[in-house]
Amino acid sequence: MNVVVSDLDNIFSATYKEKATEFQEDPLVLSVSLKELMEANPGSYYSMEDDRVKNNIKDETRILAEKIRKYYGKKYFWTNLTNARQISDFRGRVCYLLENRIHTCEGKDVGIYYKLPYFYEEDMIYDDFKKQYNTTDVPRIIRGMGKPVKSQLKLKYLKTTSSRQQKRNINRFWFTDERYLYNIEVASDNPLLEMFKQLVVDKAEVAFDTFYEVDRIDQLYFYKLFNFTLAKEHNEIS
Repeated sequence: MNVVVSDLDNIFSATYKEKATEFQEDPLVLSVSLKELMEANPGSYYSMEDDRVKNNIKDETRILAEKIRKYYGKKYFWTNLTNARQISDFRGRVCYLLENRIHTCEGKDVGIYYKLPYFYEEDMIYDDFKKQYNTTDVPRIIRGMGKPVKSQLKLKYLKTTSSRQQKRNINRFWFTDERYLYNIEVASDNPLLEMFKQLVVDKAEVAFDTFYEVDRIDQLYFYKLFNFTLAKEHNEIS
């Protein structure tokens, strides 16, 4: 058998095309149903192609899916309209999938649909924060000699959100001084995560010796803590 070198070049240079997945049901409805099943049955595994996911669909499932569709269609439309920069490829793809009710998923489309109910749950919390706290006019931190200064803050714990990012999952712990929001990010695989939860959750007030700086998620502005210690326990988490 004779193998021509140019043939091998064609084999190795060929572009791999992932097989598209065709859903008979709206993939957004399936993703909402999948989240419901996974929360009702922790530790169990389901996929969007699982018949159990389709059979779990209720009227409430479809209603929530439509709320998600309208929310992100409106949110990303206005972001694109009021922002000089173009929206990201990811958000552009979300708009395309939702507005056109695409059932044939290519590449990472299934992953986008899967994440949307979780993003929506997180965004509802942030929208609620915006109604209660100053999340727009957040003063910059004054630095000493151009360097960050450590301060003592006494904050009230609010809640924890889970964010599914591209390369890692993080837990965001939210606090307030009754005017501004403060945030601590801890990776989901951090071995100190559970201990940290025990130290701050359900406490009337938590005291930190900490550095902090202004950060934001979209148009939600807040202070992000880093290199902090709990003022009483002196357990440092970075």
